[in-house]
Amino acid sequence: MRKAAIAILMLALLVTGCARSTVNTKLAPLAYIDSVSSPQVYTGEKVKFSGHAISSEGQVIGYNWRSSINGNLSQLASFETDSLTAGQHTIWFKAQDNYGNWSNEVGTNVTVLIPGGPEKMSIKVFTATPPEIKEGEWSTLTWDVGGSGTVRIDPDIGGVSMSGSRSVQPIKDTVYTIYARNDEGTMTANTRILVTPLHVYTTTLYSVAAEDGTVRKDKVVLDGVMVGQNDMQIQMQGFLSFDISSIPRNAIIKDVDLDISKSVVINSPFPWQGSLNIYNQQYGSSLRPSDYMIIVPAGYLYSWNYNYVATMMPSTPFTSPDFVATVQKQLDAGSNRYQIRLQFEKYYYYSRADYTAQFYSTVKSGESSANYLDISTGNAKLIVRYVIPE
Repeated sequence: MRKAAIAILMLALLVTGCARSTVNTKLAPLAYIDSVSSPQVYTGEKVKFSGHAISSEGQVIGYNWRSSINGNLSQLASFETDSLTAGQHTIWFKAQDNYGNWSNEVGTNVTVLIPGGPEKMSIKVFTATPPEIKEGEWSTLTWDVGGSGTVRIDPDIGGVSMSGSRSVQPIKDTVYTIYARNDEGTMTANTRILVTPLHVYTTTLYSVAAEDGTVRKDKVVLDGVMVGQNDMQIQMQGFLSFDISSIPRNAIIKDVDLDISKSVVINSPFPWQGSLNIYNQQYGSSLRPSDYMIIVPAGYLYSWNYNYVATMMPSTPFTSPDFVATVQKQLDAGSNRYQIRLQFEKYYYYSRADYTAQFYSTVKSGESSANYLDISTGNAKLIVRYVIPE
């Protein structure tokens, strides 16, 4: 009898184990907060919340609202309350379908203030009009902030008044953020401007040989473009001129590259000559002895030092935002030329005394003491990329 009972029990366990368990495979509903009557109220004031939910496979039968401070608030889709306590509340909302599935919670913020007490600032309006522009067009930021404190907008705007507007011209998709700050905290809001890029045109401009040249420190003007020190130990500055008349006058310059990578390196201009600096100098149709400038301590467009390796130029062009700004200035002024000066500035890296001692100790008997770049043999070119506003 006992053996029969054990057999029956084992059979029951086997049948139970083979039974398929019920799994809820229905998708959970999606919950949405539709509106909040005010994001900032005083204690005792009513605030109304409204939400809804969508179920793809069943019916929505339940709701739940809760506060990060006060706990559960309501089981209705919409309700109002005047019982929120003072503080910064995160209000969470979720919904349930008839299969028992709860949606993910969605949230919003409500600040409850004490009447007569310190107040956080409130951002009533922060918009961009229009929110979508083409590259080169303008949009207007408009804001209105309540309370007392400081207001700042980033990027590129900074401190502003409590309310106002500002025209902006972003060159790419940009999110602007407004910060309203006082001793009670910081409130923020964002607005985004979408920018549709324009077609980018590229033109390659070779230097104008008839306007290029060299001016030596002893006021001698030469046709070739050389920069550094010749074999008589006289410093030389090189000058390049580019014809920009083929670029449309309404163009917006995006990038400018100066390519002198094919220049011939004579002996060791790096590092004994220091840094190769490039300056904006619009010298006109021809060079003059007075175009030689001995010391220009700052304001260069680009500076290059090859870290003690003296046998080659960089394989890539020089590029700089200052090239863009100065080419754009010449274009806007109606000029057909963009001209630059190149010179070595050894004083950025070595004192005058150290330079003299180190340089002469490296010159062996019978060797040339020339150390310069011959740029004219390298087909110097300016690569300009620009857009045309529509």
